[in-house]
Order: sequence, then structure tokens, then C-alpha cells
Amino acid sequence: MINAKMLGILVVASAVALAGVFYSQRSQQRTAAGVVTHFPELMDQANQVAKVEIEAGAAAITLVKRESQWTVEQKGDYPASSSKVRSLILGLAELKRIEPKTNNPELYAKLGLADNDPQSKSMLIRLEDQNESEILAVLIGKQKPARVGGNRDQYYVRAPADPQVWLTEGKLPSGRAPAAWIDSRVLRSGGDNIQSVEIVHADGEHLKIRRKDKTENDFALMELAAGEEVESNYPINNIPRTLTSLTADDVIPVDKVQLGAEPIRVLVDTFDGVRINIALFKQDGKIYARLTAANTTNKDSSASETDGLSVLKARWRDWVYVIPEHQYDAVTIKKADLVKADGPTSDPKT
Repeated sequence: MINAKMLGILVVASAVALAGVFYSQRSQQRTAAGVVTHFPELMDQANQVAKVEIEAGAAAITLVKRESQWTVEQKGDYPASSSKVRSLILGLAELKRIEPKTNNPELYAKLGLADNDPQSKSMLIRLEDQNESEILAVLIGKQKPARVGGNRDQYYVRAPADPQVWLTEGKLPSGRAPAAWIDSRVLRSGGDNIQSVEIVHADGEHLKIRRKDKTENDFALMELAAGEEVESNYPINNIPRTLTSLTADDVIPVDKVQLGAEPIRVLVDTFDGVRINIALFKQDGKIYARLTAANTTNKDSSASETDGLSVLKARWRDWVYVIPEHQYDAVTIKKADLVKADGPTSDPKT
């Protein structure tokens, strides 16, 4: 049985708990009501942005919208990642203002907002319209994970002409070099379109994988000797899988790089009659890829508009791509890495 003293304790405890819940709800309501975007006019102006300038330390990045395509000026106007540029503009428009911080310039360095410092971690971002009129200029300083909100971060920001620093919250894409803003896709072709891949090494060794039609999920290793067996289909299927997701870490104009004489060649034949020739060079601590395309069918044949021959030629004609080493390793594999070690060494079957 609960006596009077115990009942009193329970009543007080319940009152304290209810008060805590009430205070928490009111606090959340006040927080929600007090949240404002840091750049309230930018969302309405987002579609007017035609140029983005980024200064990150000693690096300068200029993104220009030419018709419907964003390009990277420092990369010979190579196509930029439109989705990344869009994420930057909308990310700035959606930044939430948390609270004011210092307005003392002597404290800017601690927040990554120091002026005229090549070693500074700040990024100066300018947005302009097609008439080169400034829409926005902002310095982005240090960032840290938001207390709540999943993958959101907090950023110290200030306008170049305003000494006041603000703590804001949102999500902005990173990239402190021009190469970080290029459209990194190289092939941009569906994996179901590849019919065969032949890899020719500089020493003459080669292997070929093939499938009969698009309904086959697995590629077969050709020219197996009698009794030879494939160790696993995974590395075989990983060759076309890697090719269709081939990405570039950087792009270089073809006349700005001197490539070696004996590359590894990867010949890709598609079901619509296009042959893609990829020359891979491993030099200077990087992997360079030079791509060309040709028609393997009669002259009257035409490929699809998306991955047609003329589109491929125009896309690759002036560029050399720097690709990740793990992709190079996947598509330059040798036959010995695919067959069981105890297989025979007799002449292969024709």
C-alpha cells in the first residue's frame, strides 16, 4: 500500500517529468520557429546563376553555364558535373542560420575565415548571372558535423564585406581543385550493351571475354586450353562492369600530355556495332586512358543517339583521362589470374 509520503513523492516526480516534456516541446517549437535560411533570396535566384567562381587557397575554379551545360573553365571548358554544381547552389540557398559568432577579424583564422591567406581552409564562392552581375558572395570557413540531422554539417560563414561570422547548417559539396568539379563519367554506357572485351598487353599476351546475347549475365573466357577451368566468374564479369562505370579523376587536353608508345589496349565491342579502343598508359605515377571509337558494321549502320559513334568521337576526341588505379587493375587482368593454377599448358583450343 502506498502511504501519504510515497504518494507525495510520486506526485512531485510526475510534475517534474511533465514540466520537462513541456519545456522540451516548447524549446523545439521555438527552435523550429526561429530557423531561417541564411540567404533567403537565393532560392528564387537559383535558376539565374550562370557562373560560379571558387577561390580555395591558391586554387581558382570557374564554372560557367554554356547553354544547358556547365563547364570547368580551368579544364578547357570540359563538362562539369551539373548535379554537383546544382547541389552547391541549392546547398547555399538552403543553409540554415544557427547563431551569430564573432565579428573580430583577429579570430577569423581560428574559424578558417582568414583573409588573403593561401594556407587558409576557407572557400570564397561567388555566384553571378549571365550579365556577370553578382548574386552572392560568401566565405565558407571550417565545418563540423551537425549535432542532429544525419549527413548535415555546420559551417562558419561570413560575407566578404561584413565582419560578422555566422554558424550555419546544411550540406555543401566539397571540391578545392578544378578536377573535383568535372563530369567524371567516361563511358556513360549501359553494361547490357557490351558484347565482348579483348585485352592486349604490351608483351603480346591477350585474353578475350564474350557473351552471345544481352540475356546472358556471365561473360565467358575464350580460348581456354583443354582441361583449363575458370577459377571464378567474378573477376571476368568485373571487367565489363568496371568499363561501364569507368570514371576520371582528371582530364587533360590531348596536346598537353606525352604518352608512351606501348599501351595496354582494351577493345570493347558493343551489340550495336561500335568498337571502343581504350589505350591505357601507366606512367608518372598516374594511369592515363585515351579513348577512340569506330564502326564495326557496314557504313549504312547507325548507332543510338545516346551512345552513337559520332557522340563518342566528339566526347573523347580532345581528351586524355586520368583514371583510378583500381579500375586499371580490374581491366588489365591476365589470363593466369583467371584460370586455376593447376591447369594444363597445352595449346589453346580454337
